[in-house]
Amino acid sequence: MGKRDFSQVSLTQASLNDFNLAGVKLWRANLAEINLSRTVLSRADLAEANLFKTMLWRTDFQRANLEQAKCNAAFLIRANLSQANLRQSMFRDAQMRLACLADADLQGADLSWANLSYADLSSANLQGANLRGAILTGANLTKANLSSANLEEAVLSGTNLSQAISPRAKTLCLSVDK
Repeated sequence: MGKRDFSQVSLTQASLNDFNLAGVKLWRANLAEINLSRTVLSRADLAEANLFKTMLWRTDFQRANLEQAKCNAAFLIRANLSQANLRQSMFRDAQMRLACLADADLQGADLSWANLSYADLSSANLQGANLRGAILTGANLTKANLSSANLEEAVLSGTNLSQAISPRAKTLCLSVDK
């Protein structure tokens, strides 16, 4: 195993699906438009990595560091991002249906126009996050911190917001159903 540091590596048209890369260092790596489906990247360091349009279906990012990562238009359906550091990351237009983001730190993250239908965002820290136009249909935001978050044009049909902290730092005790 040894030390696995692939910082600033650039991979194009690669397919690394079904690999175990737990704990690997991919700081500032260019992983745009590659296939990392079903890959284990738990506890990996992907800070400032470029994951634009990357296929990350069922990828395991549990406790990974993706601070300031660029994941715009990425395919993260059923990905596990629980307890991950996603501060100031960009997920604009990302497909994140059924993703697990429980206890994730998404402070200042850009999730605008992302599809988070049926995602688990329970106890996630979304303070200052941009959720403009995000699709949150059926998502679980129980106990999520939404203070200072932008929810303009967000779709909240069937979203569970029980005990969530609203953009005005007030506790929400309801489920929005329209």
